[in-house]
Amino acid sequence: MAQSQESESFADGTPLVELFGSPARTKLLSVFVDERDRDLNISELARQAGVARSTVYDHLDRLEELGIIVETRATGPGSRYQLSEESEIAQKLYELDGLVLRRLLELDGELDQQ
Repeated sequence: MAQSQESESFADGTPLVELFGSPARTKLLSVFVDERDRDLNISELARQAGVARSTVYDHLDRLEELGIIVETRATGPGSRYQLSEESEIAQKLYELDGLVLRRLLELDGELDQQ
């Protein structure tokens, strides 16, 4: 009997799915890693991640709860956020980004040699 789409898969609820579970959250994490030395407002995050402002709001609280990002300051009616310098998860994301980039460059080089 086929498993219904409403059934929970094995991966649901695992730590990596919790962290990277949606394409929008993954894009936001990428922006925070790439812009780790800057604090960004909601509009900047939405524009760079290619998502709606409402989507940014949907994910900020969870990323803050996980300690990956921090609110750096309030500016006018909004706030600015940045990758947490204190977070081990944030540090590992930065390292993983570098490792993946290096491997992608290696693969590109291998393709050029063929």
